[in-house]
Formats: sequence, structure tokens, C-alpha cells
Amino acid sequence: MSSPLALYQAKLARDEINSDELQKHVVDAFEQLFINTNKKDNSWFFKNKRVFHGLYIYGSVGRGKTFLMDLFVQSLDKKIVRRQHFHAFMLWLHQRLHQIKKQQDPIEIIIAKLAKEIKVLCLDEFLVHDITDAMLLATILYSLEKNGISLVTTSNVNPVNLYEGGLQRKKFMPAIAWMQENMQILHLDGNQDYRTGNAAKNSEAKWLSPITQENQLIFEQAFSHQSHGQIIEHTPISINKRNLEVIKRSQSCIHFDFKTLCEQPRNASDFLQLGQQYKSIFVSIKNKISDDDRNTARRFITLIDVLYDTHIPLYVLSPVQFNEIYLGQELSFEMQRTISRLTQMQQNQWS
Repeated sequence: MSSPLALYQAKLARDEINSDELQKHVVDAFEQLFINTNKKDNSWFFKNKRVFHGLYIYGSVGRGKTFLMDLFVQSLDKKIVRRQHFHAFMLWLHQRLHQIKKQQDPIEIIIAKLAKEIKVLCLDEFLVHDITDAMLLATILYSLEKNGISLVTTSNVNPVNLYEGGLQRKKFMPAIAWMQENMQILHLDGNQDYRTGNAAKNSEAKWLSPITQENQLIFEQAFSHQSHGQIIEHTPISINKRNLEVIKRSQSCIHFDFKTLCEQPRNASDFLQLGQQYKSIFVSIKNKISDDDRNTARRFITLIDVLYDTHIPLYVLSPVQFNEIYLGQELSFEMQRTISRLTQMQQNQWS
């Protein structure tokens, strides 16, 4: 089994990636975690207590944080590691909490059971927005440490800035303190955005703008091509026990008005279920997001996060390009990540 460093060096040798000293620093940290995770238990009679380790990697969009974490995951026995988007993990946890009733310390019960299955938990895009998640996070982190599950996270923000401006943030501070004390915090920054650079080499039109007859035709042809031979319906669908209006849908593709997905109350759980049911998502946008419409912008960001992580192609017909869809200042940092992801999602080979 190749280590993270060996996998990284092999890609360098094949000219698949460029040499990057800041990335190499992160790879070295993954290499040490790989060694620690694979240490054999020398005791034949007593089982040693599993040691906890943690890595928190943050930095600018497109710097390779997810790529390096995935190399680490690839280096491990898949039986001992779980790799999820943060949204997906929290959805899984909430589902388990819902199943456990009238039990003390339900999070401890869930994490202790998880520890029987894995040694390492890798969470991509660690970014806390939801107050419920924020209030639970410290307890989750304590339980991971108690049960010896090593935690690896990627994020665009320094842990001290997590949940900044959120409701009751004081109650979230123990989680930040825990991360600072228990995780090796690595800053992977720099000017190079590898997503943007690669996208220019090989792209096809998935985000079509402006709304012209030609672009409308391309958009409709893409839906027809992917739905070839399937029955087209126009009835609503049910997601999380709520009806969603659709423009049209087939067995594999679904076409929404932007208002339905992002201007009405939606969350990551809704988008994750869509990704599980359909192979491609089509969206028609009539107007850009207003600069002061924080809620719609947040839902759009979450939608892209989920589709990107689950590799669900997104086709959009819009009056503006994706780097102009929202120009408000309040979520400008998060939108940088979204733009970078949408850039990569235009590549032919992405989906």
C-alpha cells in the first residue's frame, strides 16, 4: 500500500501535477498521520488504547486541499476510513440522533459505534453555518477524541473564524478551543488556483449565458440527450416530505426554476437527496441574486457544495455568468469557493 508521500511523488514524476512547496508541507503531515495510523499493536495480550490524531487544513480556493486529503484516503485501507463532505456527515449524524430516543449522551453512542468501524474520519469543506450543527459540534469533537477516531478536515477558513457572526457563537467557542488544542492546523495558501487553470484546457458549456435562442437550444438539447428514451413528466417531486415544483423531469434528469431551489427554504439535506435520485440537475435562472439577498446566496453556495462533492453535473441557463450571479459583499469569501468549484465543474472530464 503506497503512502501519501509516495502517491504524491508518483504524480510529480508523471507530470500530472506541478511541484508546490506549500502542498509538500501538507503531504508531510499526511505522511506522519499515515505512519501513526498504521502502527502495529505490539501487545499480544492487551489492546492499546487507540491514539487520537487530528489535521485541520485551510486556505484559499483551488489550492489542492481536497486533492491532498483524497491522496491520504487512497493510501489507507478503505475499511478504516470514512471520507465525507461535512454537510453529508452532519445529515448522517442527525438521522442517527433521530433514531435514538430517551438515551443519555446519544452522540457518544453514535460515535462509539462508529469507532468500531473506522479509525479515521475525513471531512471535506468544514464550514459551519447552521446553529444546530454549531451547538452539537463540541460534543462531537470530544467524542471523536474519546473514541480514538482521528479527524482530518479541509476548510477555507481559519478555525478561529468558524461560525463568525453566527447566533449564540459563544456556545461554539469550546469547539474552536478544542480544534486549536487537539489538531495540527496547516495553512495551505498561495495565488495558484488549480481548478481554474485546468478548466481552461478542456471545457464544455454547462453554464450558458446570456439567455439567447442559441443557448436555450443547447440547454434543451443537453436535457434531451441525457433523458433519451425516458418518459418526461411535469409533476412535483417529494423531498424530505415536501413537494418541489419542477419544470420537467425524467428518470435521470430534473429541471428546476432557480426560485424553487434557492429562493425557498432549502438545506443541504434537500440537495443531497436530489443528488441521490438524479444523475444531472438543470436550472433556469431569470435574475441574478440581489446583493442583499443573503439567504438565497447561502442556499446557492450550499447547492454547489453538495453537487460538487457528489459529482452531479449542473446545467444552468442564466442571464449572467456564474462569477456575476452574486456580487454582494457579505458572502464574498464563500462565493470565491463557489466560483472556483463552478469553474472546475465546466470541465468535460469532471462529471
